Amino acid sequence: MKHANWDDLRLLLLIVQEGTLRGAARKAGLSPATLSRRLDALEEALGQRVVERFQGGCTPTAFGAEIIAWAGQMGEIALEIERTRDHQDAHAASGLVRINTDEWLSYFLTTRFARFHDIYPNVEVEIVTSHRPYSLARREADIAIRPFRPEQLDLVTRNIGVLSFGLYCSHDVATRHAAALASRDWASLPFVGFDEPRAEFQSDQWLRSLPGAPAPWMRCSYGLGILDGVAHSAGLGVLATFLAGGQQDLVAVIPHIPELDQDIWLSMHSSLRASARIRAVVDFMGEVFSEYRRTGR
Repeated sequence: MKHANWDDLRLLLLIVQEGTLRGAARKAGLSPATLSRRLDALEEALGQRVVERFQGGCTPTAFGAEIIAWAGQMGEIALEIERTRDHQDAHAASGLVRINTDEWLSYFLTTRFARFHDIYPNVEVEIVTSHRPYSLARREADIAIRPFRPEQLDLVTRNIGVLSFGLYCSHDVATRHAAALASRDWASLPFVGFDEPRAEFQSDQWLRSLPGAPAPWMRCSYGLGILDGVAHSAGLGVLATFLAGGQQDLVAVIPHIPELDQDIWLSMHSSLRASARIRAVVDFMGEVFSEYRRTGR
């Protein structure tokens, strides 16, 4: 029997947790075809099938259930080893890490990074916000968090989550335009959106495609301007759900717009993988986005 790959065992645990290859592949940042090949390789190494694959999902075989139990124990041991390493890294990691991202994700990070300083007191974080992606190859930034996967061959990339959007308004607008909102009479409603240079953004195109909807009367060059306008009763606007969902003064007209979902990709130059300060930031962001996937906040 060949030696089983520990990474493939971890993928097996993920498959069982998610119940489907597609769900596990999405969480692992792999394609379903790649995950299926990894599962094939694991079963070949073990000499037996570990899961039965059905159209609706995956179920462990009797042999697979035993392997999963052992793999779970191995996972706990691996976590303890990683915690020990992280404790040492917290003191070893130092220096500046520059993260380039867009506006929504910049807000997402800045509102969640406070505890990072308690863990890694010698690492400084600079979040560079721009619609234009910075060049990682030219070291304009160390890490990029973007709603698309970079194509450069010398980058390490990882899918870390999905950013979702909804249509929101203030309680005041919801009260004043209750009838129009109930009947989806978009032509009678005021809107807040991006300015003309950013009218090609997917969220703004969706907003302008609503049947009969007028062009946004208030237009902003940045996303948080739209949030301010919506919160202060200027009209309806498309907002990131992680942000708007926590605002008590906002009403979700359409809580989730599936066609606006964006896969979020973390990328960095391959030469930085061994850097303690980079690994500290990457691991922390992985935890933050994992928590967001579980809770939606």
